[in-house]
Amino acid sequence: MFWKKEDGLAVAEIITLFTLVSIITFSALPYFNNLVSHTHKTNIMAMYNNINTSIMISTMDNVAVKGAYTVPLAHQITKNRIINLKNLNQWQNDGEGIWTYLPTGTQIIYNRIGQNDYSLKINYNE
Repeated sequence: MFWKKEDGLAVAEIITLFTLVSIITFSALPYFNNLVSHTHKTNIMAMYNNINTSIMISTMDNVAVKGAYTVPLAHQITKNRIINLKNLNQWQNDGEGIWTYLPTGTQIIYNRIGQNDYSLKINYNE
């Protein structure tokens, strides 16, 4: 059996190729969207843990320096250079205890309750 050499692709071949590429693309799309969502949530939890660690270190620093157990004010957390937002271009800090994750609008909110306690919560914006 001899094949005749042709120039280019036939219309049927192009349609078949387009169909196969479309099927592969659309079957992988839900996986990709799930992966992006998981990446955002991981980034948010990492920042939450980073802020929480910074609060604990600042509190222990107050104990060492002042001899008193006091939790830091919101602006003192980033001042300690533990959280360096210059390197985190996806985060915005208002200086009053609210860190916003720009891709999703999710916020991490820090509230100082008296001198000895604080709350740290995540407001997911999905």
